[in-house]
Amino acid sequence: MIIIGVFGSKGKSSVTDLIYEKIKECDKKCAIIGTNQDSSSEFFKILYDNPDYIIIEISREDILENRLERIKFDVLIQTSLEKESPKLIGEIQNLINNVRQKGYVIFNSDSIQKIDFQCESIYVITYGLNGKTTVTASSIDDISGLNFSFCLQRSIFTLSNTIVQPFEKPLMVKGKSDDIYYYLAALTCFLILGFKI
Repeated sequence: MIIIGVFGSKGKSSVTDLIYEKIKECDKKCAIIGTNQDSSSEFFKILYDNPDYIIIEISREDILENRLERIKFDVLIQTSLEKESPKLIGEIQNLINNVRQKGYVIFNSDSIQKIDFQCESIYVITYGLNGKTTVTASSIDDISGLNFSFCLQRSIFTLSNTIVQPFEKPLMVKGKSDDIYYYLAALTCFLILGFKI
């Protein structure tokens, strides 16, 4: 079972939906826990169904109340952080500590609010529209749908320890240019899970 957490000020549902749809296309069993639920109690109820994947949309309350301390994430995705309280930003370190050894944290490097975090024995992958990220986009056009080139700038490993070499792939998807970050986060997660994009 692979456990994916998605947190941030906005975009959690968009990223979750993209990941969920891809997993379903691959005929895998997937469960979602939304922000309106107590993630910890819902998580332990879902375990009995034995899904292949569980995606948790992590709420502010989940973070501030440290509800997820008994859950170990394989992949943790940060969508964006915008004007969150210093207390919440400080508690995100506890959330990062819940990533399994050799698990992944996918960070939006263009996020307005930064996290000063420490991580050991986990892989950090950054995404955004600046040249220093692991994953970026180029040739963005939203005149007729959203067209862009997905660019993996450096090699990464999947959860099954397969290497993915740098590449660039043009894509046409639904949405506007504002949605590019959601696609970058979700597509990066796909690669880590071992799916093709």
